[in-house]
Amino acid sequence: MAAADDVRLGPQKPSAEAIRWLEKQKDKASLSERDLGLLRRAQETLYGNIMDGQWRPLRGISPSPFKYRGVWNWDAAFHALAISRWDAKLAREQIRIFLDRQLPSGGMIDVLWEGEGMVTEFGKPPVMPWVAAMVDQRDPDDAFLKQAYPKFVANAEFWERERGGKEDGLFHYGGPSPNLEAGWDDSVRWDRGCGDLWTVDLNCYMVLTYRSLAAMAERLSLPDDKRGWLAKAEALGKRINENLWDDGAKAYVDRDRASKKFSGVLTPASFMPLFVKIAAPERAKAMHELAKDPKKFFPGFPCVAYDDPNYRSDAYWRGPAWVNISYMALKGLKNYGYNATAQTCREQLLKWCNQNQDHLWEYYDSKSGKGIGGQQYGWTAAFVIEFIVNWDSADETGRPENAE
Repeated sequence: MAAADDVRLGPQKPSAEAIRWLEKQKDKASLSERDLGLLRRAQETLYGNIMDGQWRPLRGISPSPFKYRGVWNWDAAFHALAISRWDAKLAREQIRIFLDRQLPSGGMIDVLWEGEGMVTEFGKPPVMPWVAAMVDQRDPDDAFLKQAYPKFVANAEFWERERGGKEDGLFHYGGPSPNLEAGWDDSVRWDRGCGDLWTVDLNCYMVLTYRSLAAMAERLSLPDDKRGWLAKAEALGKRINENLWDDGAKAYVDRDRASKKFSGVLTPASFMPLFVKIAAPERAKAMHELAKDPKKFFPGFPCVAYDDPNYRSDAYWRGPAWVNISYMALKGLKNYGYNATAQTCREQLLKWCNQNQDHLWEYYDSKSGKGIGGQQYGWTAAFVIEFIVNWDSADETGRPENAE
């Protein structure tokens, strides 16, 4: 899995393909001048974050050249999700960087540093199979898919074997730093530990993984594989609903594997079952009640509920708004018809991205909207694009068209 050796590395201006794609967006009457400006800034951010590094000749995109000098696992996937709208080759390079370094266990590395070294002790949430399926849906590539599919199968087997899937029927984060594998580094969710929790988001990501593997199997004419993955997705969806719905909180909540006690912490991860469309209508309605409550999530969609005793509006994963996880939660609400609430929160997030004209930031103060963290942030750029371009389209969850 190698790219051509003549590819230029380092920060770049948006490509000709990117510019042509942006010009086409101007024909859409629904797009405002603000949103067109945000799309342009998002493209400039992603191309400006291309770095020369040990991944050459592949073009790795860093989260932020000001703060994160390397390529990160789920960041790379999110970058690929957006870029595949106009340049599937560059999108696939983000995926190849990690598939080329897959561990013998089937796990994926977490970080590949700019110079030397990588983080192998833990990975990141398994979003890459979903993104790979989305890239293939937009620009089919048989050769890439044939190489990638067995690697993603091995990765799914890793999560099943090493992270609770086979033992528990539900998944948990692991390794020496399970909170870092989760990607929500110092979240209020982990104040009592992380590795001992069945987490709502991880289990929903595995539903996406199974559906995405089914979509890949369909493309590769592997009907038995497809049926098997879809059966796993359906069974896991049922276990999520049986085990991770807290009747007391009227919400999906992380749950302790040993004590079976719910954590009581409400976050955008609680809305992931709506994103993957496994929630019953009455449960989606209950989640909407939380979404529209100014004491909980409305309108800035913080990474922990506004009224959580440990909430802080500007403190990393303890209260700011993160555009990537907010996108999935709000698309989930939209999936179930709660358009007004979802649209108001979306508008708030885009307003904050727009009002910080210096950079698209890593995260935003969930009260003032001030940009915080890494400057020129890649996945914020990626989900600005998804919020604007994909908002009114059908939900993309990697599910093959013929899923019966």
